[in-house]
Amino acid sequence: MSKGIFRKRNIGLFIKVVIAFIALWFIYREVQLKDQDTDLSAGIGVLTGHLLQLTLLIGLMMMNWTLEAYKWRLLVNYIEHISLWKSLKAIFSGITIAIFTPNRVGEYGGRIFHLQKADRIDAALLTIVGSYAQLVVTLVTGILATIFFLPEYVGIGPITPMQYNLIGVLMVGLCVMLVVLFLNTRLLTTIINWLPIPDKYRHYANVFEHHSSATLWKIFVASAGRYLVFTFQFFLLLKLFEVNISYANAMMMISMTYFVMTAVPTIAITELGVRGSIAVYFLGMLSTKVNSIFLASSMLWLINLAIPALIGVVFIFQLRFFRKAD
Repeated sequence: MSKGIFRKRNIGLFIKVVIAFIALWFIYREVQLKDQDTDLSAGIGVLTGHLLQLTLLIGLMMMNWTLEAYKWRLLVNYIEHISLWKSLKAIFSGITIAIFTPNRVGEYGGRIFHLQKADRIDAALLTIVGSYAQLVVTLVTGILATIFFLPEYVGIGPITPMQYNLIGVLMVGLCVMLVVLFLNTRLLTTIINWLPIPDKYRHYANVFEHHSSATLWKIFVASAGRYLVFTFQFFLLLKLFEVNISYANAMMMISMTYFVMTAVPTIAITELGVRGSIAVYFLGMLSTKVNSIFLASSMLWLINLAIPALIGVVFIFQLRFFRKAD
């Protein structure tokens, strides 16, 4: 083994150990701090006392991230064929790095460094397409929830019912436009080609042309499936913590919560506090059990992000920062 290869392996191992350490430290620190503020241990005690519901919640967590793995596999398959299992390992690795990076940007690195041959910039751009699909679902459900939320909890002021109905139609039209734009991501190639970027990078714009509308539709449906899964998890946790509201009302407020969260820059680890505060604001309009709402939100973070991040620590050591051709 040459000295260069040996050095790269040692550097790669060092980076992996640092990532694993930081992720574990961030999770420990966040859980410890929030346990002092909101008694997370009590929430964990409730979960462990309801093993059937806990098993269902964990199963839904796996379904959530398996759907994400399915999306990513569909997206990167034309630049490198990977199995669903390898895609899932990449997803978990991405969560581990995302847990301590602003706006989860580390998620891209955690995924693309699992690929062996594909161009990493192409892979990162395709990962953005998957994130955009999830964002469109969140925006569409949030906009639709807003149509029902405003007149019921805010009021429409001097606006007449006819004017409000017109606004509703325009908002639905906006939802349709967002979906149609996603199903035509090849338009991004045209837009990027208009930009003044160096010619040596211009070929990366072609990555958006390789997926048919049928494939993009599958990705969108998988994103909608993910949304239904983790919002249903939230509803189950609210019921478990005795926040007794209907599924329809819960979905409206949960959709508003995620809608508002899209506009809040965060480090994923701080979402435990941000998500809880926003959830309390909206769901608190339906129930006075503020602590229970916050605990339900915290347990959702623990199940859907903290546990997968811990799982991802194992797969971090399979990342390939250096290739033979590097």
